[in-house]
Amino acid sequence: MPRKSAAGVRTGVRVVVAGDRGTGKSTLIASVLYDSFPDNVPAVLSPAVLPSDFFPDGIPVTIVDTSSSMESRIKLIDELKRADAVVLTYACDQPMTLSRLSTYWLPELRKLEVPDVFYYAQKAVLHPTTPLFNQENQCLKPRCIRALKRIFTLCDHDMDGALSDAELNEFQVKCFNAPLQPAEIVGVKRVVQERVSGGVNDLGLTLEGFLFLHALFIEKGRLETTWAVLRKFGYDDDLKLRDDILPLPTKHAADQSVELTDEAIDYLRRIFELYDSDNDGSLQPSELDDIFVTAPESPWTVGPYVDAAERTAQGNLTLNGFLSEWALMTNLDPSCSLANLICIGYGGDPTSALHVTKRRAADRKKKRTERNVFHCFVFGPKRSGKSALLNSFLGRPFSSNYTPTNGVCYAANVVEKIGGTQKTLILQEIPEDGVKQFLSNKECLAACDVAVFLYDSSDEYSWKRSRELLLDVARKGEESGYGVPCLLIAAKDDLDPFPMALQNSARVTQQLGMEAPISVGVKLRDPKNVFFRIISAAEHPHMSIPETENGKKRKQYRRLINSSLMFVSVSAAVTVVGLAAYRAYAARKNT
Repeated sequence: MPRKSAAGVRTGVRVVVAGDRGTGKSTLIASVLYDSFPDNVPAVLSPAVLPSDFFPDGIPVTIVDTSSSMESRIKLIDELKRADAVVLTYACDQPMTLSRLSTYWLPELRKLEVPDVFYYAQKAVLHPTTPLFNQENQCLKPRCIRALKRIFTLCDHDMDGALSDAELNEFQVKCFNAPLQPAEIVGVKRVVQERVSGGVNDLGLTLEGFLFLHALFIEKGRLETTWAVLRKFGYDDDLKLRDDILPLPTKHAADQSVELTDEAIDYLRRIFELYDSDNDGSLQPSELDDIFVTAPESPWTVGPYVDAAERTAQGNLTLNGFLSEWALMTNLDPSCSLANLICIGYGGDPTSALHVTKRRAADRKKKRTERNVFHCFVFGPKRSGKSALLNSFLGRPFSSNYTPTNGVCYAANVVEKIGGTQKTLILQEIPEDGVKQFLSNKECLAACDVAVFLYDSSDEYSWKRSRELLLDVARKGEESGYGVPCLLIAAKDDLDPFPMALQNSARVTQQLGMEAPISVGVKLRDPKNVFFRIISAAEHPHMSIPETENGKKRKQYRRLINSSLMFVSVSAAVTVVGLAAYRAYAARKNT
């Protein structure tokens, strides 16, 4: 119970720390007491008193540690009943302990009839301050502002930049199931006008006023109001759209992929044109930021999307670059793509925005594919020209400065075929040092539509290493069942080739059942032809799949087994038919 003097002034605060075993209760208390995290902490600490000068209020705080064991349950209940406040702990690396806050600990507090304790504990869990508000600067956090901007935009039906009385009332009913009375609307506007000059105009409550109201709610401790609004519009505790409102199409096999539908692409084209304010055919960084101002953040400022698409010399994103970034994000992270699509205002049925392609194994049997986005893995030894190939694909000038690629690197762009048909090609560079680990995953080739293997045509070692990589990938494809069309690319053909280069490469491709190597000199001429060839190989999923000697033997063995089974089946059928015929003949003869 609250500790107060005869005059009714609080003389102390008793805080009880509770939670599941191993969630750090004692360590948390010890860190407060000793201003560090001790290595060895007793299982349960004795009650500790923080001196009155520890906090600005000048009131001493007693912190009580507890045990969650069954033997200590009676003592735990007693401490909880005596508490002024309860701190519930959970372990970040044990998700179950977080779930138990709402499934066990909060119900336990309710049973103990500690209404104040339960209320504030529940409030801290269900309506956290940290995601919404910066306590130090006393302002809304950027992600909260972005979410509220999206909500404001959705409620501003006439798109006049303000919520009219009718729109404000509709918002109130949607979030709280109760309309505002005319006097209440007037009161809300008056509060905003007194504090924010631009919060209200002749049309209604502006975005500035809308944000101010939520900051005011939070400052006054009414976080449940803002959280009710956010959750009504689909946000989780991290201020991202919840998974349950993202109807993702289901992939049933690893060799399927996810693409944007024509409807979603048309919407993105319109968005590009709308935000290309100077009509120069590209988006400046500020224009791109404006598109994602209602998303949790701009998704392409970090890997793997940063620098993954075509830009102008001024660093602006072209239309092809814009659509390619979306295709890349949809391919790698469909959930993120759909969430961002919804956040930037896609008003169509979310289920119509994405679709799942057919299995590549099925495409291979049909000898054709309907995919519009192809994922190409780029293998090769160091200094073979992998990065140069990706850069040339994005229209970047050749650089003679060598910089090794250490992490994942992508390049996505639109390739226009003869006749005007467009396909999106995603190049993923696989660093030589990471190939072994990459191939250790059984399904590593499932996402791959086509693979290319570069080598420096002037360097014999580069050729031999590229051939080794090709064979490693071919074997992996045969073992996993995810064999893919493969192409050899003889890079740097502007240099003198090493002796026997042409003969060696031609012999290997012939042995493996592949096309002859494609010669390309990125430094000297436009390499568009190589990208057409890559697209063409991907569009014919049954061709150019390399076969090793072991793979050929396994295929012959399977054919032999199938032929034997067919022979046995036919023989058995003939025997059954013959026996039936004999019996019928014998029966007629006897009659």
